[in-house]
Amino acid sequence: MYAISQALRALRHHLTSTLATFTTSLVSFTLLFLLGLVLWNLGKVVSSLEREVEIAAFLKPAADAGALRDQIAAFEEVLEVRVVSKEEALAQLQLSYPYLSQARELIDNPLPDTLRVVLKNPNQVRDTARKIERLEGIESTTYGGEITEQLLRVLGGVRFAALLLIGLLLLDTLFSVMGTIRLSIENRREELRVMQLVGATRRFIQGPFVVEGLFLTLLASLVALGLGLLAYRFLASALQQLLPFLPVLGLNDMLMAGGALVLLAAVLGTGGAYLSSRANLKESDL
Repeated sequence: MYAISQALRALRHHLTSTLATFTTSLVSFTLLFLLGLVLWNLGKVVSSLEREVEIAAFLKPAADAGALRDQIAAFEEVLEVRVVSKEEALAQLQLSYPYLSQARELIDNPLPDTLRVVLKNPNQVRDTARKIERLEGIESTTYGGEITEQLLRVLGGVRFAALLLIGLLLLDTLFSVMGTIRLSIENRREELRVMQLVGATRRFIQGPFVVEGLFLTLLASLVALGLGLLAYRFLASALQQLLPFLPVLGLNDMLMAGGALVLLAAVLGTGGAYLSSRANLKESDL
């Protein structure tokens, strides 16, 4: 209780530095939370696209679709192979473009029989497509992996930039907490010397400062959590109206992210306060 009461007194006494550290932490944690949610959401989008990646192998006119299906299904990396006849392919095309039904009466079906290949690991799509294309009876192959690969490269760049920004924000918050604790120690230097003279241990003296740092970052993280959730829900709602097929994070995901944010804030607050109090108390020979 002593540590808590002294920490609250210090926060009230140094209101300017308290507000400065709180504001810095609030901005940092809000950006950190939003960046984390966005990166997590992008990862879900890419995973969803990867699950839908499949290879389309177009057969030559005289090819045996059944034999090729069995041959490809024996590949270790293949999960499923499905034969799509040219009649079925044309029927599917007509569902998307109804006007083609009129042209069907004028010309023969130009589409080839196709094998739709689903892989166990979508990352192997390029190599597997080349492997299938070398088989006798395969005219050509195509797959949707090009877009996924481009997205992965873009996501990698965005993730690196976001992690760099997150690191800078965390360092800024840590140093801000350390500065506030140092100021608090300087203002109580005489009181701390008296406490040492009457037998107070270093750990007892450090306690209020550690609690002070914890209070600062915890309060900032809770406010940031509320702001971040509101901002994300607004952005997610707007995106889903434009692109309904995009997956968004659920309530459990956001609660997990919020818990991680609060835990990180607690570590930063206590860690920064402990490091600062240890260094500055040592300087004052306490």
